[in-house]
Amino acid sequence: MDDNPRKSASSSQIPIVIASSECLMNKLPSCLIMDILSRLPITTILNCRCVCKTWLHYISDSFFAKLHLERSPTSLLVKTISNNPESRSVQLVQITGKPVGLRFRVVEEMKFVQEINLPYNNDFLIQNSCNGLLCISQTFQDGSHDDIYLCNPILGEYISIPLAAGQGTRHKRSFSLGYSAITTAYKVLHTFYWKKGPDSQPEAEIYTIGTGKWRSIHKALHKLDIFMFDSFVCGSIHWELRGEDNCVNSIGSFNFENEQFSQLSLPPRYDEGDVTLTVFEGCLGVSFFNTCCDTQFEIWVMKEYGNKQSWTKQFTVTNLGFENLYEPLIFLNSGLILMMDNHESFVIYDTRRKFIKVIRICQTQGSRYAIAYKPSFVSLNDIAKGEQLKMSRKQAGREDDESSSEGAYNCTSHDQLSESIPPQHSAEFLPVIASS
Repeated sequence: MDDNPRKSASSSQIPIVIASSECLMNKLPSCLIMDILSRLPITTILNCRCVCKTWLHYISDSFFAKLHLERSPTSLLVKTISNNPESRSVQLVQITGKPVGLRFRVVEEMKFVQEINLPYNNDFLIQNSCNGLLCISQTFQDGSHDDIYLCNPILGEYISIPLAAGQGTRHKRSFSLGYSAITTAYKVLHTFYWKKGPDSQPEAEIYTIGTGKWRSIHKALHKLDIFMFDSFVCGSIHWELRGEDNCVNSIGSFNFENEQFSQLSLPPRYDEGDVTLTVFEGCLGVSFFNTCCDTQFEIWVMKEYGNKQSWTKQFTVTNLGFENLYEPLIFLNSGLILMMDNHESFVIYDTRRKFIKVIRICQTQGSRYAIAYKPSFVSLNDIAKGEQLKMSRKQAGREDDESSSEGAYNCTSHDQLSESIPPQHSAEFLPVIASS
């Protein structure tokens, strides 16, 4: 007999509590369970996939992916610019908690390793992100490209899209992923030149995910820029257009609904200077440095898309103190803006107190670029029918464990990955893509 009746009683009650909780959850409508799960942090949701097959089914449902995407907080993807192996990885940075004294509280950290099987000696570019999916291209020393990759780093899924063959060599290639809300189709836009030289005109072709083929849309109004981060608004991707003097003179756009190019005017009072596109509360935004004052820049927002009269000056970022090029990345609550300084460091700017502070949010060193990114559970298995879906070896092993188990699954808990992590950081970093 157990000499400790309290311990014995407590232990005997544990299965009853768990069983009771499971019973209560099973009585809830499926749509309500998915609604609750969609509000949880990424790591918690991934752990919930391992609880039972019912929850795995809910989280794998396209309705759940839509719910979660609407609520998914904006994070950062950070990529190092260098020739070492570190440049082949991307870090997912999640900012959690409420900022107190310009600090951010880290509540969890998880780690993903996706083997996309890119040749080790070649770097890759994140062309852009759309609904949590990444469009990635591989580059060579001569500037040419291999296949295009579309991946969801959260789910460990990816597909390769072979480039169209024949008709000669394409030059100055650029790609962009977009989404049509009307047809619910994801598409990849490709602009290029058939020949080098000033007289060459850009061409364009488009690939609808799931069809397995490219379609020519003939002459492009303008060529895509390579780094078009965080500029997908109203079904269109946007980038800066430059004149013969290499100064930005307008905004180019491509609509993934009607597959048409168009051109938007810059905000009024724009003078020559550096321009960066961004998104503010679902509206297209432009930030540019005033050539007359290098220690400040303005952020303008197009309140009504397509109406040049609706450009409104939202912020004037002042008191920078030194001549650096700042790129707004995420507009946080309480008037804070997370920005990047010359591809080197991250800073927080307080628009109310006109105060700037350098922060450390990841462990990479040297030059890097960052984009705003919304993690999602949009599955390529749902949108890439007809394509050959691939998974990282680690994720494939986890799926095998889940599918072969009848009750609780033999999944590696993401919480285990953070047991050795110090409890206080300025943010959390998650390596999501790496070479095999």
